[in-house]
Amino acid sequence: MVSGRLMYLLAVCGVVGAQIIISEGEGCSDVTQNLSSEDLVKQLMTRVENLEREREEREKSHVAFSASLNIAEQWNTYGPFDADATLVFRRVTTNIGEAYDPSTGIFTAPRKGLYYIRYTTCVGDSGSLNTALRKNGEVMFAVFDTRGSHGSGSNGMTLVLEQGDQLSITLWKEKSIFDQSRLSTFSGFLLYPM
Repeated sequence: MVSGRLMYLLAVCGVVGAQIIISEGEGCSDVTQNLSSEDLVKQLMTRVENLEREREEREKSHVAFSASLNIAEQWNTYGPFDADATLVFRRVTTNIGEAYDPSTGIFTAPRKGLYYIRYTTCVGDSGSLNTALRKNGEVMFAVFDTRGSHGSGSNGMTLVLEQGDQLSITLWKEKSIFDQSRLSTFSGFLLYPM
């Protein structure tokens, strides 16, 4: 049984490029001669377990989302409102990691890292647009456009986010936005964990 496991582990480790740490000056044959089959199997099993943990950790770092404001393809204008409003981007195209909530319009960082965030908005019937990306309520960047209805603007930024930080887009009062299921969008992704 041990020899079968040994052959299997040797094959797996050979495929993934696993290496046995060899003391300086020792050759591979010296190491295998000094190790019992059981010790070699233990070392290889430890290496495989470490590789599996690393793979699982990498999978946790996959975070990306993209959503548009309107689900239907007809033209819809939102606003102007009497008070500031959080925009809820309901048509989700991508939500790897499930960190974006299409019922609230809030992205919650699942882990600390450097993220790239971008949004695009189109001016609605009010003829002017003023929106802002907020991180935990604080304005990080904005889009402003007064060219008349159906103009658009876009902005993006890299942000260091802590686990649990929340991002949302605010439409300021007396302004409006429109969408046709793919024009006003909110997107982001994790560049790398920290």
